[in-house]
Formats: sequence, C-alpha cells, structure tokens
Amino acid sequence: MHKYKYLLLSLLGFMPQLGFSQQKDADYLGTLYSQYQLEIVVGTAILVSFVAVLALLVAMYALKVMSTVNNPSLEEEASLIAVQSGEEGVGFWRRFWNRINDSVPVSQENTVMTDHSYDGIRELDNRLPPWWLYGFYASIVFGLIYLTNVFLLDGPSQNEEYEQEMAQAKIEVETYLASLDNLIDESNVSFTEEKQDLIAGMEIFTSKCAACHGQNGEGGIGPNFADKYWIHGGDVVSIFKTVKYGVPAKGMIAWKAQLNPKQMQQVSSYIVTLEGTDPPNQKEAQGELFERQKVETQEENTTVEAGM
Repeated sequence: MHKYKYLLLSLLGFMPQLGFSQQKDADYLGTLYSQYQLEIVVGTAILVSFVAVLALLVAMYALKVMSTVNNPSLEEEASLIAVQSGEEGVGFWRRFWNRINDSVPVSQENTVMTDHSYDGIRELDNRLPPWWLYGFYASIVFGLIYLTNVFLLDGPSQNEEYEQEMAQAKIEVETYLASLDNLIDESNVSFTEEKQDLIAGMEIFTSKCAACHGQNGEGGIGPNFADKYWIHGGDVVSIFKTVKYGVPAKGMIAWKAQLNPKQMQQVSSYIVTLEGTDPPNQKEAQGELFERQKVETQEENTTVEAGM
C-alpha cells in the first residue's frame, strides 16, 4: 500500500524530492538496479507499449469524433439523444463514454450556448466532465485520510516508510545474493580477493584444516600449502574440488556436508594466498610444480592469484 500511496502523491504534486546524502545509499541502489536491470527494462518496455497503444486508440477515437462534429450522421444523433433521454438500444461503450464525459449532443448545443463570442466562435457552458470531477473528489478524500493518518493517528512519516522499505529491500537483496552463493561449484568457482572472504576463509582454515595442514599452512599430517608443489592441482578449481569431495584414500573427508559452496570458495581462496609465505617448520614438497600468475593486492600488499 505504501508504494501506491507514493505514486498517488507524486501524481498530485505532493511527493517531495528524496535525495541520498550518503554515498553508500547510492552504491546500494546501483547494486539493486544492476541485479534487477532486466526486469526493470522489460517492465518499462511493457509500460511504454501499453501507453503508446492507449494513446493511439484515444487519438483514433478523437479523430472519429472530430470528423462527425460538423456532419453527424443520423445514427450518431439518435444515439446521443437516446442516451440523454434514457432510451434503450444504445451500446454499452457508447453509454459509458457519454456518461463519463457528460457532453451535450451537437444537436442540442444551443441549450448551453453563451453570449460570449470570440472571432465567430461561440462559447458553450458545458459542465466539467464527471471523470475529472470524480478524480478531484478522490484526491481530496485521499488527502484527508493521509493527513489524518500521519498527523492525528501518529502513522509513519514518509521518511520512516522509506527507511522501512529500504531495510526490507536490503534483506531481499541479501537473500538473493545468498541464493547465488549456493550456486557456486567446480564449474564456475573463481578466486576471490575480497578482504572479508579471505578473513572468513582463514577462520575456516584455522578451525577445520589447521589440525592436518598446520596453523600457517606449513603442513603436518597433510601436505604443505606454502610451496609451489601440489598433489591434486594448485589452481582454485582443483583446490575447491579437493575441499568439496575430499581424498578418502588419504584420510581427508569431504567438506561439502559441513561447508556451503561460498565457504568452500573462501577457504580455497585463502589456501591460494598461503603460497610463498614461507612459514617455519615446513613439510617437504609433495606433488608436482604448479606456477600461477600473481598480482599484488591493493589493500593488503600480499601476493594472490589473479586468475586461473
């Protein structure tokens, strides 16, 4: 209901301009737009098409009416007179059109003719169309209800409603992003150098992997992650697969039952960053040499994987 209320207020000219004083609000809306860009474009196209078709129909009907103003046919005159007199035999749409406009038939314009004449054009004293009057009355009623709700019944203000809807939208976006995280697998996983992801990956590694691979990835029961040698592949896809499915023959369990896809991506990315850290008490190299492309991160100035 709040959205419809905003729409009506904007149409009546009472909707104030809402600005975003903080850059994070603009960034959030930009993210929201990028995620629903297709829906917005399709919806806009449908709306524009509907308005265009409606405008075309109105224009065609207006041309039809104009063409019969000076030379109305007997059938049209009879229909208009029948509507005014309440006679039967007039089509539904014709009756509806004349009722919402309530115009005087051309043949009876002399009954509403005034004495005002401008360059030979006589002015008529037609009443305002009912559709316009009903819309005006409805706006007054809506305005009274809105003012009563906000100022007398302590209803939420526009700013409060805006904050509530933004909070709800944030929850919906987070839910949507979480659903995307669950779609990560070995076919589309990629290295992430986001600081929060690497921190989360370090915490997972410390709690679940350090017992076998060492607190700093120096190795123990399991292989060393600080050198360039890998038993099951050193690219992030191979590491993700090893974490997900495990190596049962060597005692490593499959973590897919305990970690969600996003968490497996985070810990796999963190393992990549351990290469070259040179911790003490490293286990001897195992597996085959794997050379990866490297770049320096801008935030932490540590070597991480650029892409696999």
